[in-house]
Amino acid sequence: DKPGYFRPPAPKKQDPRIVAAEETASLLFGDDAPAPSDAAGLDEAAPAPAPAAAPFCARCFSLRNYGRVKNPDVEDQLPVFDVASKLATRVINIKGIRQVLLCVVDVTDFDGSLPTQTLTKLFTDRKIREKNVSLIVAVNKVDLLPRVASDKRLQTWCRKQLRSLEPDCLPEDVSVKLVSAVAGKGIPDLASALEQRMGQYGHLWVFGAQNAGKSSLINALTRHASSEGRGGRGAFDGGRAKGKAKGKRAKGGHTHSHGGGPPAQLTEASLPGTTIGFVRLENLLAGSRCKAFDTPGLLHKYQYTSTYSPLSYEEIGMLLPRRKLKPRTYRCMVGYSLSIGGLARVDLLAAPGQSVYVTLWASDEVTTHFGKTENSEKKQLQAVGDLLMPPLSPDHVPNLVPSEFLVGGDSWKRSSEDVAIAGLGWVSVGVQGQCKLRVWAPKSVLLLQREALMPDFARDFERPGYQQMLPKSK
Repeated sequence: DKPGYFRPPAPKKQDPRIVAAEETASLLFGDDAPAPSDAAGLDEAAPAPAPAAAPFCARCFSLRNYGRVKNPDVEDQLPVFDVASKLATRVINIKGIRQVLLCVVDVTDFDGSLPTQTLTKLFTDRKIREKNVSLIVAVNKVDLLPRVASDKRLQTWCRKQLRSLEPDCLPEDVSVKLVSAVAGKGIPDLASALEQRMGQYGHLWVFGAQNAGKSSLINALTRHASSEGRGGRGAFDGGRAKGKAKGKRAKGGHTHSHGGGPPAQLTEASLPGTTIGFVRLENLLAGSRCKAFDTPGLLHKYQYTSTYSPLSYEEIGMLLPRRKLKPRTYRCMVGYSLSIGGLARVDLLAAPGQSVYVTLWASDEVTTHFGKTENSEKKQLQAVGDLLMPPLSPDHVPNLVPSEFLVGGDSWKRSSEDVAIAGLGWVSVGVQGQCKLRVWAPKSVLLLQREALMPDFARDFERPGYQQMLPKSK
């Protein structure tokens, strides 16, 4: 507002038809005159009121419009929600109704986002197993993998990873669906599978780790159901979304849609841990009377991208891929190291030959350095915040501790095994024989050796020195 005196606006002029109706009614009925809205013929011509805008809290409003929280200092005060215990209690207490658990997993951080402890707690419970609860695993963000990653390859790999869990941890009829909430891939197939499992009156529980894309997937299902309800071809035509929701993956406080407007959307952001309770989801499936519930993102303390991470929210956002992953392949000789930002480092200790092929799969905002192991730790600390990111500040560099891995393979032309770093990415190794790696990461971060998800090398190999995928900003 400009300086000066405040002048109240002039009163709005009344509709002359309403004034005439009031005068006529006063002459005919006196003090018992009906309200102007009861006058015949006036309301019929008035336009219907516009649907009320869905309310948002200040935090969701800031995330939706500015991509950041309003007050970062109070983020640590958000309540902790024990999803596994409360979800198990609700599933057990519901009787005589079909129940489906939809587990959302991030394919770019499969082992870090797979809620192993929650699945074990749920499906080793005798009461839950007697209810014959169905489980569908939605592997999200498959659009971030290169095109060579076929659906058949991903399905086979994901099922092998699930079978590696504890015996009898998962039901025998577990279903794996490959989806992309952003690109719309697999959304109609997932919606059809949910309708088939639940019927008309079943209950659906959606859960997953923080930043696995749970809210984005719910929004994609809601858009698809809304389009199906209008008799259209679906919200996704040709595998691409007609419209992308603002922001990036994770979180939501759900609000109901009003009238015939667009479906209500959950708030999506790269910040973890925003949903703080069970949230009822309306119109998730077209033509179904099922009850669907969203749950808070599961807190995995062993992920770089969780709320327990030492990184800032901006640095966490740099770890979450926004574009297709591109491999970075290095011909690594014994005595050489690969520094991944200031968050991890990989040393080659022994190899069957002079070198092995190491391929890094991580966000293109993560910069690297490849060189001799000698003084690699000192160089990494000196370059953090400048040539090596994230973190953006040397003050956020975590304490790295070593872990050794024996990696085996049967070919020099493709990667055989991965070493996954939860929340950061993974390193694939191509070797014929067996080599020895030393991986440096925080003690709290999960490191896991597994079969290679993407055995492909990059077309061009990286050279020693500092590398960044994105062009430098001017």
